[in-house]
Amino acid sequence: MNKFRTVVAGLAVAGALLAGTTACAEMGDRILYGNSTERPKSNLEYQRESALHFRSRWANVEEIRFKREGGKPGLGAAWSVNAIATLDGEEIEVIIGPDTLGFPLGDSPPMMPTLPPSVPRIAMTVFYSDGTSEVFE
Repeated sequence: MNKFRTVVAGLAVAGALLAGTTACAEMGDRILYGNSTERPKSNLEYQRESALHFRSRWANVEEIRFKREGGKPGLGAAWSVNAIATLDGEEIEVIIGPDTLGFPLGDSPPMMPTLPPSVPRIAMTVFYSDGTSEVFE
């Protein structure tokens, strides 16, 4: 009887681990969305959202270059990607995502002072990991 409980407990733990890791993988998207009309976002959609979200905090960003495709680094983690952001001519390595404001890998980016509404934003060029680019005015 004791051996039976140990086996059942082991199977329960293995099942929980499998379910937890699958939920964060691409297979998890298939399980979550199935044949639904809702689909997971593409890597480029996430990169675009990440760039715009980063710009909402640092309006003086001139350029963002994504170094690779992004992803979810672990269980329950939000999507993120490594990028190089150019702020006032200075390149800063950051980890950004559509739901995060950016985690600097080195020095923290300088905070943008609050600008009056009459001052226009500078243009931001985004270079995506697939080699394409886009300019935001």
